[in-house]
Amino acid sequence: LIDGFTKVTDKDAAVYTRKIALEEGIFVGNSAGAAIKGLLQLKEHFKPEDVVVVLFHDSGSRYVGKMFNDDWMRERGFLEEEITKAEDVIKDHIDKPLIVVRTEELVSHAIERMRKYKISQIPVIDITGFVGSVDESDLFQSYVADKNVADKPIKDVMGKPFPIVKHGTPIEEVSRLFTKENEAVLIELENGNHHIITKDYIVVAIK
Repeated sequence: LIDGFTKVTDKDAAVYTRKIALEEGIFVGNSAGAAIKGLLQLKEHFKPEDVVVVLFHDSGSRYVGKMFNDDWMRERGFLEEEITKAEDVIKDHIDKPLIVVRTEELVSHAIERMRKYKISQIPVIDITGFVGSVDESDLFQSYVADKNVADKPIKDVMGKPFPIVKHGTPIEEVSRLFTKENEAVLIELENGNHHIITKDYIVVAIK
């Protein structure tokens, strides 16, 4: 007779299956992880003198390509990786090129790029490097003030350049660079290229 039960999520089952192997050296399957997590969820029902028996009834060999595979876990959002440095935030899309606009390009070019890539901020460059930035809200305000702004060069409407940090900069230090006036930060990668992270993206990544 079943006196009670508890539900365990797929993620918790997978995570605890890995924990059993890592912390106890017991190579068992997904149902074992679910059993341990379920036990922990029910711990308030037990007294210190109670004896609890947990059954592990399958082997981990069937799950080598699943919960013991980091890529499989990551694809499903099951792998909880600690984000400590700037590079941790961008590692899943580090190969994507940085979208930029040049000082002599028109405002209309920046707007087209924002629409195409579904982005809100773009760094501005010239032959010396990063010299400014444009933000969709700033461009909108410029348009309200001047309906012909789309035909003007970016250098006439650009704001301050985004702060630049090294790829190994602690995430706490990066977070402090986001302000009401600054919505993005550039990360300098080991190969000399740069990547961008926005305030909204870093909040989601840290959560």
